[in-house]
Amino acid sequence: MAKKIKIQSPKIPKELEITNDIIDEIWEEEKIEDKIIENATIQSISDIRVRFNTCIFRNVNFDDCDFRKIDMVDVIFDNCNLSNINFGDSGIYRVEFINCKLTGARFDDSVLKSVVFKETKGLYSNFSFSKIKGVSFIESDFQGSVFQDIENETLIVESTNFNSSVFSGISLDGVDFSTCSIEGIEVGLKDLYGGKFTVAQALELSKLMGITIV
Repeated sequence: MAKKIKIQSPKIPKELEITNDIIDEIWEEEKIEDKIIENATIQSISDIRVRFNTCIFRNVNFDDCDFRKIDMVDVIFDNCNLSNINFGDSGIYRVEFINCKLTGARFDDSVLKSVVFKETKGLYSNFSFSKIKGVSFIESDFQGSVFQDIENETLIVESTNFNSSVFSGISLDGVDFSTCSIEGIEVGLKDLYGGKFTVAQALELSKLMGITIV
Protein backbone atom coordinates (compact mmCIF):
# COMPACT_ATOMS: atom_id res chain seq x y z
CA MET A 1 0.00 0.00 0.00
CA ALA A 2 1.17 3.55 -0.80
CA LYS A 3 2.71 5.50 2.03
CA LYS A 4 0.21 7.66 3.91
CA ILE A 5 0.94 11.34 4.49
CA LYS A 6 -1.17 13.49 6.81
CA ILE A 7 -2.74 16.46 5.05
CA GLN A 8 -2.09 19.65 7.00
CA SER A 9 -4.14 22.84 6.78
CA PRO A 10 -2.54 26.18 5.85
CA LYS A 11 -1.12 28.01 8.85
CA ILE A 12 -2.54 31.50 8.44
CA PRO A 13 -1.89 34.30 10.98
CA LYS A 14 -4.93 35.95 12.53
CA GLU A 15 -3.76 39.36 11.40
CA LEU A 16 -3.13 39.87 7.68
CA GLU A 17 -2.25 43.07 5.86
CA ILE A 18 -4.67 44.20 3.17
CA THR A 19 -2.84 45.15 0.00
CA ASN A 20 -4.16 47.09 -2.98
CA ASP A 21 -0.94 47.07 -5.00
CA ILE A 22 -0.41 43.35 -5.38
CA ILE A 23 0.76 43.50 -9.00
CA ASP A 24 3.51 45.99 -8.18
CA GLU A 25 4.54 43.92 -5.16
CA ILE A 26 4.74 40.74 -7.23
CA TRP A 27 7.07 42.44 -9.70
CA GLU A 28 9.19 44.17 -7.07
CA GLU A 29 9.33 41.79 -4.10
CA GLU A 30 10.86 38.33 -3.78
CA LYS A 31 8.25 37.28 -1.22
CA ILE A 32 4.60 38.16 -0.63
CA GLU A 33 3.87 37.34 3.00
CA ASP A 34 1.06 37.83 5.57
CA LYS A 35 -1.23 39.44 3.01
CA ILE A 36 -4.90 39.24 2.09
CA ILE A 37 -5.77 40.10 -1.49
CA GLU A 38 -9.45 40.53 -2.33
CA ASN A 39 -11.58 41.49 -5.33
CA ALA A 40 -8.64 42.08 -7.64
CA THR A 41 -7.34 41.10 -11.07
CA ILE A 42 -3.74 39.94 -11.44
CA GLN A 43 -2.77 39.81 -15.09
CA SER A 44 0.14 39.39 -17.50
CA ILE A 45 2.63 38.15 -14.90
CA SER A 46 5.50 35.98 -16.18
CA ASP A 47 9.26 35.45 -15.96
CA ILE A 48 9.46 36.18 -12.24
CA ARG A 49 10.66 34.37 -9.13
CA VAL A 50 8.36 35.11 -6.22
CA ARG A 51 7.18 33.30 -3.09
CA PHE A 52 3.69 33.40 -1.59
CA ASN A 53 3.75 32.75 2.17
CA THR A 54 0.80 32.90 4.56
CA CYS A 55 -1.57 34.65 2.17
CA ILE A 56 -5.25 34.58 1.31
CA PHE A 57 -6.47 35.33 -2.20
CA ARG A 58 -10.24 35.88 -2.23
CA ASN A 59 -12.31 36.70 -5.33
CA VAL A 60 -9.16 37.23 -7.39
CA ASN A 61 -8.99 36.74 -11.15
CA PHE A 62 -5.61 35.58 -12.51
CA ASP A 63 -5.39 36.43 -16.22
CA ASP A 64 -2.52 35.33 -18.48
CA CYS A 65 -0.21 34.48 -15.58
CA ASP A 66 2.83 32.21 -15.65
CA PHE A 67 4.02 31.29 -12.15
CA ARG A 68 6.44 28.54 -13.08
CA LYS A 69 8.97 27.74 -10.35
CA ILE A 70 6.94 29.56 -7.71
CA ASP A 71 7.06 28.52 -4.06
CA MET A 72 3.79 28.69 -2.12
CA VAL A 73 3.49 27.87 1.58
CA ASP A 74 0.35 28.31 3.70
CA VAL A 75 -1.86 29.90 1.04
CA ILE A 76 -5.64 29.86 0.50
CA PHE A 77 -7.29 30.61 -2.83
CA ASP A 78 -10.99 31.24 -2.18
CA ASN A 79 -13.38 31.72 -5.12
CA CYS A 80 -10.55 32.61 -7.51
CA ASN A 81 -10.28 32.18 -11.26
CA LEU A 82 -6.92 30.57 -12.06
CA SER A 83 -7.84 29.06 -15.42
CA ASN A 84 -4.86 28.31 -17.66
CA ILE A 85 -2.39 29.38 -14.97
CA ASN A 86 1.01 27.72 -15.03
CA PHE A 87 2.27 26.41 -11.68
CA GLY A 88 4.71 24.03 -13.36
CA ASP A 89 8.00 23.08 -11.68
CA SER A 90 6.87 24.60 -8.40
CA GLY A 91 6.81 23.78 -4.69
CA ILE A 92 3.28 23.96 -3.27
CA TYR A 93 2.89 23.25 0.44
CA ARG A 94 -0.20 23.52 2.66
CA VAL A 95 -2.30 25.22 0.00
CA GLU A 96 -6.09 25.13 -0.45
CA PHE A 97 -8.09 25.87 -3.59
CA ILE A 98 -11.70 26.39 -2.50
CA ASN A 99 -14.50 27.03 -5.00
CA CYS A 100 -11.97 27.99 -7.67
CA LYS A 101 -11.72 27.70 -11.45
CA LEU A 102 -8.58 25.86 -12.57
CA THR A 103 -9.54 24.86 -16.10
CA GLY A 104 -6.40 24.07 -18.08
CA ALA A 105 -4.10 24.76 -15.13
CA ARG A 106 -0.62 23.23 -15.10
CA PHE A 107 1.02 21.61 -12.09
CA ASP A 108 3.45 19.43 -14.04
CA ASP A 109 6.88 18.68 -12.55
CA SER A 110 5.78 20.17 -9.23
CA VAL A 111 5.80 19.00 -5.63
CA LEU A 112 2.37 19.21 -4.00
CA LYS A 113 2.28 18.48 -0.27
CA SER A 114 -0.85 18.95 1.86
CA VAL A 115 -2.85 20.48 -1.00
CA VAL A 116 -6.66 20.53 -1.11
CA PHE A 117 -8.89 21.07 -4.12
CA LYS A 118 -12.47 21.51 -2.88
CA GLU A 119 -15.56 22.44 -4.90
CA THR A 120 -13.21 23.40 -7.70
CA LYS A 121 -13.47 23.11 -11.48
CA GLY A 122 -10.15 21.91 -12.86
CA LEU A 123 -11.09 20.42 -16.22
CA TYR A 124 -8.11 19.52 -18.44
CA SER A 125 -5.55 20.28 -15.75
CA ASN A 126 -2.12 18.68 -16.00
CA PHE A 127 -0.31 17.09 -13.05
CA SER A 128 2.18 15.02 -15.07
CA PHE A 129 5.57 14.16 -13.54
CA SER A 130 4.62 15.74 -10.23
CA LYS A 131 5.12 14.43 -6.69
CA ILE A 132 1.94 14.15 -4.63
CA LYS A 133 2.42 14.00 -0.88
CA GLY A 134 -1.01 14.32 0.69
CA VAL A 135 -3.40 15.80 -1.88
CA SER A 136 -7.18 15.68 -1.79
CA PHE A 137 -9.84 16.32 -4.43
CA ILE A 138 -13.24 16.91 -2.82
CA GLU A 139 -16.56 17.57 -4.58
CA SER A 140 -14.73 18.89 -7.62
CA ASP A 141 -14.69 18.49 -11.41
CA PHE A 142 -11.40 17.43 -13.00
CA GLN A 143 -12.70 15.87 -16.20
CA GLY A 144 -10.10 15.31 -18.88
CA SER A 145 -7.18 15.96 -16.54
CA VAL A 146 -3.82 14.21 -16.80
CA PHE A 147 -2.14 12.37 -13.92
CA GLN A 148 0.80 10.74 -15.66
CA ASP A 149 4.07 9.45 -14.22
CA ILE A 150 3.32 10.73 -10.74
CA GLU A 151 4.99 9.78 -7.47
CA ASN A 152 1.99 9.26 -5.20
CA GLU A 153 2.10 9.35 -1.41
CA THR A 154 -1.52 9.74 -0.26
CA LEU A 155 -4.05 10.77 -2.89
CA ILE A 156 -7.58 11.24 -1.51
CA VAL A 157 -10.54 11.61 -3.85
CA GLU A 158 -14.14 12.18 -2.82
CA SER A 159 -17.23 12.91 -4.93
CA THR A 160 -15.09 14.22 -7.80
CA ASN A 161 -15.60 13.88 -11.57
CA PHE A 162 -12.57 12.35 -13.28
CA ASN A 163 -14.36 11.28 -16.47
CA SER A 164 -12.00 10.92 -19.47
CA SER A 165 -8.96 11.65 -17.30
CA VAL A 166 -5.62 9.89 -17.66
CA PHE A 167 -4.07 7.93 -14.78
CA SER A 168 -0.89 6.34 -16.07
CA GLY A 169 2.32 5.66 -14.22
CA ILE A 170 0.71 6.54 -10.89
CA SER A 171 0.06 3.92 -8.23
CA LEU A 172 -3.59 3.94 -7.17
CA ASP A 173 -2.92 1.57 -4.29
CA GLY A 174 -5.16 2.65 -1.41
CA VAL A 175 -7.06 5.27 -3.44
CA ASP A 176 -10.85 5.03 -2.99
CA PHE A 177 -12.71 6.08 -6.15
CA SER A 178 -16.06 4.66 -5.02
CA THR A 179 -17.73 8.07 -4.63
CA CYS A 180 -16.21 9.48 -7.84
CA SER A 181 -17.12 9.39 -11.52
CA ILE A 182 -14.43 7.73 -13.65
CA GLU A 183 -16.23 6.94 -16.89
CA GLY A 184 -13.87 6.73 -19.86
CA ILE A 185 -10.66 7.11 -17.89
CA GLU A 186 -7.37 5.89 -19.28
CA VAL A 187 -5.38 3.95 -16.72
CA GLY A 188 -2.50 1.51 -16.72
CA LEU A 189 -3.54 -1.96 -15.58
CA LYS A 190 -0.64 -2.31 -13.16
CA ASP A 191 -1.56 1.04 -11.62
CA LEU A 192 -5.01 -0.24 -10.62
CA TYR A 193 -3.58 -2.66 -8.06
CA GLY A 194 -4.90 -1.91 -4.57
CA GLY A 195 -7.42 0.72 -5.71
CA LYS A 196 -11.00 0.69 -4.40
CA PHE A 197 -13.89 0.81 -6.89
CA THR A 198 -17.61 0.09 -6.98
CA VAL A 199 -18.93 -2.94 -8.86
CA ALA A 200 -20.10 -0.71 -11.72
CA GLN A 201 -16.70 0.97 -11.91
CA ALA A 202 -14.94 -2.39 -11.90
CA LEU A 203 -17.10 -3.54 -14.81
CA GLU A 204 -16.17 -0.39 -16.71
CA LEU A 205 -12.48 -0.92 -15.98
CA SER A 206 -12.69 -4.54 -17.12
CA LYS A 207 -12.95 -3.21 -20.67
CA LEU A 208 -9.31 -2.18 -20.40
CA MET A 209 -8.43 -5.85 -20.00
CA GLY A 210 -10.20 -6.83 -23.21
CA ILE A 211 -12.59 -9.14 -21.42
CA THR A 212 -16.38 -9.42 -21.51
CA ILE A 213 -18.33 -10.15 -18.34
CA VAL A 214 -21.63 -12.00 -18.96
